[in-house]
Amino acid sequence: MISVGIRELKSHLSQYIELVKNGENVLITEHNRVVAELKYPEKENSDNNVQKILNQLASEGKLIPAKRKSTQISKIQKQNLTHKKQGDWWALYQDSKEDQF
Repeated sequence: MISVGIRELKSHLSQYIELVKNGENVLITEHNRVVAELKYPEKENSDNNVQKILNQLASEGKLIPAKRKSTQISKIQKQNLTHKKQGDWWALYQDSKEDQF
């Protein structure tokens, strides 16, 4: 584990990022006090963790899952934008309000 001050880190950030990519943890200090840590992300896919948390919240009744997939929503939004002028913000605003419950 390496310790580095903020000023040194700012000056040589790319070098420290390379160390992190190679598995080294870097402690960032300010006035000889650790304020942050740089480390390589865990191998486990973070999307799976998020999905597990969302599923748990849904099973507890604390979350209502979306009915449409986000890819479908973005396609619909893109189609709507192509039919309207970009400067017509009021119509876009009104359409977004209509989509709500």
